[in-house]
Amino acid sequence: MKILLLYRDSCDRDITSSVVSGGGEQFCKLIYDNFDVEIYQVPSKAEDRWSISEKYEVQEKIVKRAKDIGAKIIISNFPSAIYNGKIIVKSKIPVMIVMHNRFKMRSIFSRLNKANESGHSVFLVSEHQKKYYQEFSDREHARWPDDKSNLMFDVAGYIRPSFCIGEKPNIKDKFDYDCGTIGRCDNQKKPFLLRELVGDDCKTLVMTSPAQEEGQSGYYNRMKKLYKKDKNVSWNDTHENLMKKLSTCKTYFSTWDKETWGITSMEALSCGIPIILNSDKDGDHASEIIPADKSHYIKIPRDDKDALVKAIKSFKDIDRKEIQEMTWEKHNLKNWKKEFSNAIDETIDKFQKKHKKGS
Repeated sequence: MKILLLYRDSCDRDITSSVVSGGGEQFCKLIYDNFDVEIYQVPSKAEDRWSISEKYEVQEKIVKRAKDIGAKIIISNFPSAIYNGKIIVKSKIPVMIVMHNRFKMRSIFSRLNKANESGHSVFLVSEHQKKYYQEFSDREHARWPDDKSNLMFDVAGYIRPSFCIGEKPNIKDKFDYDCGTIGRCDNQKKPFLLRELVGDDCKTLVMTSPAQEEGQSGYYNRMKKLYKKDKNVSWNDTHENLMKKLSTCKTYFSTWDKETWGITSMEALSCGIPIILNSDKDGDHASEIIPADKSHYIKIPRDDKDALVKAIKSFKDIDRKEIQEMTWEKHNLKNWKKEFSNAIDETIDKFQKKHKKGS
C-alpha cells in the first residue's frame, strides 16, 4: 500500500539525516523506515512566509503528488493548514492526521472537526493530550457558547510515537552521570532546567540541539553562551551518539511538564534507566503510561529541586535488567507496526464508508 507522508523538519534536514530535530520528525522517520512511503517535504523556514494563496498551491501539489503515485492514504503529523487544510480534506484520498503536541490555536478545532466530517481520522498520542484539548475546547466554548467550531473533535484512537529500536544496549554497572536529560534548546523544553534545579548536588548531563530557529531564541543564545565549553553538555549530536551517552546516566529527568508522550523517556527505560517526571500543574505527566511498572519511575512536583535530588539518589537497588526487558516487551517494533497498520486500515475503512453513503 502506497502512502504519501507529509514531512517537515524544523532545521530543514532530510528525513534520512542522522540528526533528528524532534519527536515529530523521529515519528516520520519510523514510518518511512517501516512502510511503503513517498515523502512530500514542506520547507519549514519558507512555510511562515507564504501567503494564503501560496499555501493553497502547496496543498494542491500535495494532492497531485498523492494521485500521481497512487497513494491509498495521506498521513499528516503537523498542525498547520498546509498539512490538513480544506484542499487536502476535500480530496478523494483518506487522510490520517496524527497530532503530537498541545497547540494553543483555536483554529485547530474547526479544522479537525471538518476533517472528521469529511470522513478522515484524527489520532492523538495519549489520553493526557486529549485531556488538554478537551479542557481547551471547554474553555473556548464557555466564552463563545454559540460558536460550534470550538467543540472538541472526535479522536479515532491513540498511536505510540516510537518503540525500542535496534539491539538492546548493555546494562551499565558504573555510570558517569547521576542524571541526564535530552531536549531541544528552547523556551518550552528547557533541558537546562536539570542543571538549574540540581546545581552541584549531582553530576548531570544535558543533551540538546539548536532552537527551532537557531540564532533567534533567547533561551538558546543564553544557554549556548553559558555552556558551550562545558564537557557535561552535548550539543546537536546524532541519535546514535545520544543513545550511547544516555546509557552512561544513572537516571533520566523529563524536564518538560507539557509532554504528550515522551520518546526520550522510553529510550531511557530501554537502556534500563529509571525516569523522573516533572509533573504539570495538576500533578500529572504524559509519560506515566510508558513504563511497564510503577517502580520504574518517580513523579515529582513541578520544578521541585529537593524532590528531584531525592529522586535521583533514591534509585540505588533498582533492577535495571528488569526495566530494560519489560520496556522492550511493551514497546517493540512488532506491536507498534501492528497498531499503526490497524490505524491506517481503520482510517481508509471509515473514509470509504462515509463516501459510499454519500454517493
